[in-house]
Amino acid sequence: MINWLTQQSILISLVCAFILLFHKPLLKQLGAHHMYSLWLAIPLMLLGSVVLQFLPNLLAESKLANFEHYRVLASLAVKNSESLIPTPLVVGLWLSGIAVMAALLLLQRRYLNKLLSKSTPYAHTQGGELNINALMLADALPILQSPEITSPMLTGVIRPTIIVPSDFHKLTVKQQKAVLAHELFHHERGDIITNLLAYGLLAIFWFNPLCWLAYRRFRDDQELACDAQITSSMNTDEKIAYSHALLAYSQHAQMGMLHTHYGNKNILKERIIQMKKQHGKSTLTIIAMTLGLGFASLILNQQVQAGDHQASSKESTKVTKSQAHSVHPLTRVEPKYPVAAVKANQNGYVQLKFDINKSGMVSNIKVIKSSPTGVFDKSAIKALEQWVYKKSKHGAKGSQVQLDFVIDEPAANVERIKVTAN
Repeated sequence: MINWLTQQSILISLVCAFILLFHKPLLKQLGAHHMYSLWLAIPLMLLGSVVLQFLPNLLAESKLANFEHYRVLASLAVKNSESLIPTPLVVGLWLSGIAVMAALLLLQRRYLNKLLSKSTPYAHTQGGELNINALMLADALPILQSPEITSPMLTGVIRPTIIVPSDFHKLTVKQQKAVLAHELFHHERGDIITNLLAYGLLAIFWFNPLCWLAYRRFRDDQELACDAQITSSMNTDEKIAYSHALLAYSQHAQMGMLHTHYGNKNILKERIIQMKKQHGKSTLTIIAMTLGLGFASLILNQQVQAGDHQASSKESTKVTKSQAHSVHPLTRVEPKYPVAAVKANQNGYVQLKFDINKSGMVSNIKVIKSSPTGVFDKSAIKALEQWVYKKSKHGAKGSQVQLDFVIDEPAANVERIKVTAN
């Protein structure tokens, strides 16, 4: 799990860094709608990693070549992490971070429930008529008002509701209509659920500072895309009125996991500028971007996993034709390099024989040979017990694997010759 988190965190960091560094030119070229869609790269990349776990044939060639011979490296970084920060402590810290994130989510849910219970239906009159009838359709979302908030918001997954501040009636009818249309579009696009999923990913990778920066930028792009949708059919006067509404609530940035935040002074200038640079929204373009990002994410994960397999394997041993077609490893757990062996700068290997049942689980593990005797045996067996192979009709008997424990990988320009004694 830690290895997967590390691997995916690195890939996510690359994607986030690219979007954050080139956000301005990308936004200029793609527009707010397509820029917002570009954030799909992150969940699609994680989905690609999961897909590869269930579709081993995508890596069948590299897995087949490396089936019975693996190299276990103990680099200096691994050495330090093993001796200074034990794996259980790392897992505990990671789970503690997730628990804190979950607690913050529950606290906000409690705050919003309390806010909703104290809010009243919005029904201000202006010019002798109810504004609510002029602003929204009969089947629109319920609109409440509350003196405890300072900016309009959309909240609720099961029962979505728009809440406006008590001074909302001071805006002109056009401004009120634009603001409510903005929040209504959040609902139609499912942004509350999207924000929850984004927060869930942030909770998993809370230790990555780039993820926090990307999450805030993602939420800002969400508002830009919403502005672009609402103002696309407005004339100049209506856009000016909409800008004034943004200005009225610009001092109150309420970024929450369970509600949208209309007022945001941090990107006020950017939102107003983007209204002058309208880009069209093409559904076909968004679908093409989604498919392209999904395919690229799958290939990227495939290359990373294939690279790991190829880098960790020195040379494949001979396997029978029946074994090659009947056994395919799906999940391999990396053995832990014994701390004592790392400190002693000790290399070695373990040859193991085992059976694979029909469901792909490993059993009857036996050590054929190991050197130094007993040093790496326990670590190798413990890891192999967790390996999972492809399901088959008959399973496999007497499968063999050799794990080479090596402190440091020789340099690429150093000639390596394998000498065996039969």
